[in-house]
Amino acid sequence: MVLLLSACGLAEQKETAAEPRPAKLLKITQASTQESDSLPAVVRSVRATDLAFQVGGQITKWNAIGGQDVRKGEVLAALDARSFRNAVAQAEAQFRNADSEYQRALRLIKEDAISRSVVESRLAQRLVAQAELDNARKNLGDTVLRAPFTGYIGKTFVEQFQNVQPQSPIVTLQSSSVEAIVNVPGSFVLNSNKVRFFNTFVELDAAPGRRFPATFTEATGQADQSTQTFEGRFRFAPPNDLVVLGGMTATLFFDTELTDKNDTATPGVSVPLSAIMTEAGKKYVWVVKPVERKIYRREVKLADGVGKTMIATSGLKVGETIVAAGGTYLSAGEQVRPWKP
Repeated sequence: MVLLLSACGLAEQKETAAEPRPAKLLKITQASTQESDSLPAVVRSVRATDLAFQVGGQITKWNAIGGQDVRKGEVLAALDARSFRNAVAQAEAQFRNADSEYQRALRLIKEDAISRSVVESRLAQRLVAQAELDNARKNLGDTVLRAPFTGYIGKTFVEQFQNVQPQSPIVTLQSSSVEAIVNVPGSFVLNSNKVRFFNTFVELDAAPGRRFPATFTEATGQADQSTQTFEGRFRFAPPNDLVVLGGMTATLFFDTELTDKNDTATPGVSVPLSAIMTEAGKKYVWVVKPVERKIYRREVKLADGVGKTMIATSGLKVGETIVAAGGTYLSAGEQVRPWKP
């Protein structure tokens, strides 16, 4: 009886060990030169700058409220200007005196009553007085902080009646125009000259189902040191019924098409990037035998491209079944079955 039970237990273990492993399977189709893709994005204002006074003093006028819309040239804040007005009055008096002395020297030089060096000295004094007057007037003008462009107040750093130092941030002014910022991996950049991007849309995570046309504006030419990705900017115009602010999350959707003649003329099949394994510098996929459902390794060659799908130019045929994901945990000769979520 003991031997019989042991034999039954071994049989059950063998049956369990032989049970096919679940895997995500995919039937190979003909490669297409077009595909759709998406990237996560963050919304930012097209223009955002910290505004500051060029001179120091106490804030006596304050019109900056967070989230408030402002027009270009509108006064946001102002400092106590009494000392600056006094400085202008003093500089004006000094300039008038220097100018009077210079004009008198010009009349005397015509009568040969003074030397040329005296005229030049009084001219220098006049120029110095003029420069000091210009600086005093500029400082007086800098006591008023105006909006350099139309937008809204994103953030305030001070309050009314507070004493501030020169160059200390007062408010952050942001434009109403927004753009989607995406971090593009190096694989996109590497072959971007062979790909045409079109049908570009932005969809806000807070407004699913609504997509807004986006236009590429610029990209960084150097990778971020921490993420090793390149930043791309896409401008879009949200509708009037939505308030879109910087920091909101979104998704950038776009279509790509191979434009390189050699690539478009090269026959191949579409293979998801998750199905491709690499070992010793060679690329391979797990191919599933149709009857036994056992997998075996097959080397493939890939064409240059970007996105989640690559084009295999050799090694695979249309109609074959491969393991689309999870191949890292499989071994040659194992049986697999379709994975169902």
